[in-house]
Amino acid sequence: MADLTAWRALVDKELAGAPFEKLVQSTPEGVAIQPLYVDRPAELPFARGAAGPGFSLCMRVESGGDAGAELDAGADAVWVDAFDVAAVSAATTRGKIAISEPRYDRAARERALARLEEQRETSEGSATGSKGDVWIAVDFIGDVARGLLPPSVLASSPLPPLVTDALLSGPWRCLRVTTLPFHDAGADAADELALGLSSLAATLRALDAANIDLAPIGPLLWAQVAVGRDTFGELCKLRAFRVVWHKLLAAAGVHHTGLDAMHAVCSSRTITERDPWVNMLRVTTQVFAAALGGAQLVTPLPFDAAYAEKSALGQRVARNTALVLREESGLGRVLDAAGGSYYIEARTDALARVAWSRFQEIEKEGGIVALLQSGKLATRLAAAWKQRTAAVGKRKEPVLGVSEFANLRERLPGTPTGIPGVAREAAAFEALRTKTEAAPRSVALVALGPPAEHRARVGFAESFFAIAGVDARPGESGDVAVLCGSDERYASEAADAAKRLRAAGTKRIVLAGRPGALEAALRAAGVDAFIFVGCDALATLTEVLS
Repeated sequence: MADLTAWRALVDKELAGAPFEKLVQSTPEGVAIQPLYVDRPAELPFARGAAGPGFSLCMRVESGGDAGAELDAGADAVWVDAFDVAAVSAATTRGKIAISEPRYDRAARERALARLEEQRETSEGSATGSKGDVWIAVDFIGDVARGLLPPSVLASSPLPPLVTDALLSGPWRCLRVTTLPFHDAGADAADELALGLSSLAATLRALDAANIDLAPIGPLLWAQVAVGRDTFGELCKLRAFRVVWHKLLAAAGVHHTGLDAMHAVCSSRTITERDPWVNMLRVTTQVFAAALGGAQLVTPLPFDAAYAEKSALGQRVARNTALVLREESGLGRVLDAAGGSYYIEARTDALARVAWSRFQEIEKEGGIVALLQSGKLATRLAAAWKQRTAAVGKRKEPVLGVSEFANLRERLPGTPTGIPGVAREAAAFEALRTKTEAAPRSVALVALGPPAEHRARVGFAESFFAIAGVDARPGESGDVAVLCGSDERYASEAADAAKRLRAAGTKRIVLAGRPGALEAALRAAGVDAFIFVGCDALATLTEVLS
């Protein structure tokens, strides 16, 4: 509608006296999401990313895996552990990219680097001239945050001793800044970016202290970022990271300040053990966000990433998901396809500003190194995780297949083990279901009034208890009884029904719906809990099924 005033009048009419602010949502970072954007935001420097042919597919290859097979099946890059030189060679000889995680024995690292240099010289002298890129994850800060190294290694410098002029002059990107451990521990998007910026600042300070010229260091840097559940929010996160990355490097006098080497990894904390097939959909939306956010490398996760044995099917589906999105849907072919949207631009700008403000606060506390050494980072992330789990527990952030639309008759594809070092959003609900299945409880749905009055709440109660793996059924005999009816029926019959059920020996009595003014009387009659949209589903189920 061209006339904003007329639009606002229609909205106010529909709100029927409720404040307009009711339509304004807030993200976990505190960014306000307006129902309509009409003002053109200012252009953000470097938000659009680097022009290119689209994102490259990077597959994680576990120790002992076949990197060559992944590359032959369509991957453009492999992510391997501990300087697996054979895997790196498989990539570089094909003209592909290899991401190599560190080995903490210095002698082993130096031998691996020497062999990588030999491989580079061999490929440069070959008839085909094919040479791929190597991205080395030299990153003590990220490794300490992940728990792979003790904080004491940061006492002298946040950089490994191996970071010398020789390494920095090699044919590879070798300085990684990662936000994965912060995301995996529950950080929101603004904290992820702020902690990533602080990691970058600490790296630059260490290089400067070692008398290494910072001006040409830009092409040696690369960022590793998690992509989570909020498609548009994560898209904006990647765009905002480029904005604040440029701002920090420009302030440090670093040339080539655009972030043109970003590795986006699908979120491990969103992966579920229960109904793992839904993970395919999660990965699809995350690859979508990464592609439109302008990541150069994208790593999808297999749907069975939280299982002891990763299947060939899981790996193939993950790989093909990204390939279909890139080749058939054309994602990544248009530079910054979401750019220009007032909503996207405004949200990117707001997130960048919040992240920069938090970065400044972190630096005032001594930066990421001080937070890691003092334990304050763990406290900060624990608080963020508590806030996130509260939203998940109340299903404000639903987990499909777990806290919503749970499948009572699913057959798991293996032995679930979780993901080490990752605080998964579904874990508490899954633990409750495992506990309930080991000690089953019966739940009876007590219908009040005719079907027209109770049908909706019976259906709600069935799906609510399915979250815990309980098949709730009509009747009055069970460990737990759930009263289902209309509000009017509750006013006239619920108290008597609760007294009758309690006298019959029912252990727990629940009412489906908000009690309102009836709560005191219903509790006095024996009702233990109330279930409704927005209630703390995890806490309520834990209580009534205990």
